[in-house]
Amino acid sequence: MGKVTNLQDLPESIQKHLLGLAKEREMQDDGAYLGRLVEVWHQKEELFRQQIRSVKLELVENVSQKDTRGMMILSYSGSILCIGPVFLTSTNVNFSRWIEYSSIKLRTEVPDIIMEKGATLDSSPTIGESVRLCSSKVQSTSPAYLIAVCPEGLSEEEQDKRVRESAVFITAGFMKYNQYLQPDNGFIPDQFTMKSMTRFLAKKHGLTGQEARLILEDFITLIETGMLMGESVPFGRLGRFSIKTREAQKPRVVRHPGTGEEITVRAKAARGVPKISFSSYLKERAEGLVPDLE
Repeated sequence: MGKVTNLQDLPESIQKHLLGLAKEREMQDDGAYLGRLVEVWHQKEELFRQQIRSVKLELVENVSQKDTRGMMILSYSGSILCIGPVFLTSTNVNFSRWIEYSSIKLRTEVPDIIMEKGATLDSSPTIGESVRLCSSKVQSTSPAYLIAVCPEGLSEEEQDKRVRESAVFITAGFMKYNQYLQPDNGFIPDQFTMKSMTRFLAKKHGLTGQEARLILEDFITLIETGMLMGESVPFGRLGRFSIKTREAQKPRVVRHPGTGEEITVRAKAARGVPKISFSSYLKERAEGLVPDLE
């Protein structure tokens, strides 16, 4: 799919949604702002598609109401509905599952997230139609734009993992793109400071800000403790943290790169230095990214 550059190139439902957002800001006649809205929508769609490819979910036109697989849905309004897999047990007779619905407003640093257990599908999710749920505060969504499901044969645990990880990645990415639409980009704090990430986790998991901060601080302290005790500490799929010994260095003479003047670098004793070993997973994902050098 080529990059969309004009509002008229988008589906009619998305056009109406974006025009509504512009009208809320009294900028419906501002061509430059409408252009940014279109660009951000395109970025969000592409981010959704990239993440789906990364975790090997499959894009489909519709899913049966009785399908037990985990799935992710991007609506025409830009909201994200994540539906966990059905864990088949003797007590789960109605095929209930967890859902997470993220409504990502333009002028907020924390998305509106509804997380529930025990929801069921009231209809078969289909492109262009609202997704209806039972036993949920989210009775229906705006029409589905993209639907991605876990592949057949994947364990419920692995499906659960892929959908949950993708939910965080896509939601945080959408919030980041929203900053581009602010007249003053400093209006919304950076999404990846400790303060903002703490607020995100608190809102997502129904915690107070202090509870979320203490969990994060304890987690960081555990990693630090393991490193200082000589362990190679795993950091999920990102890699490992450790401390390696750097050998002693004798004094040496080098030239200043700017002046050409000779400088004596003093001797250094053997010392420990922190090290991060990134995983092959992260390296593979990073290979496809080209930094913006402008």
